[in-house]
Amino acid sequence: MHKAEVIFIGEHAIESQEPIILFFGEGVTDGLREYSVIQKIEDPASIELAVGDSIIFGEQEYKVAHLGEFANKNLQSIEHASFIFSDENPHEKLTSSVYLTPSVMPKISLGMTITYQG
Repeated sequence: MHKAEVIFIGEHAIESQEPIILFFGEGVTDGLREYSVIQKIEDPASIELAVGDSIIFGEQEYKVAHLGEFANKNLQSIEHASFIFSDENPHEKLTSSVYLTPSVMPKISLGMTITYQG
């Protein structure tokens, strides 16, 4: 299990019409910062998500339905994941994304704990 803390929420990070939230670590570029949720993960290098694992945003639990081939590497190196909240199974999946169910997006708040558990 790994814990992370939400340390910044960009002005446009959670207002998208698409069911997606971009998470990055503190090294996010200025151009992406306003569209991202910035997280600080305890020991990101050892995260290894798999289909069926849980990610808990505060008290809101989601299951990993699909994991893009670069998702773990991005979490480990730059604390980045594109979380897509969808019950549908898209034909073309993004290689850096983590697809989560249910399709209802979580409420994200500053200081919130994110728990990655396998």
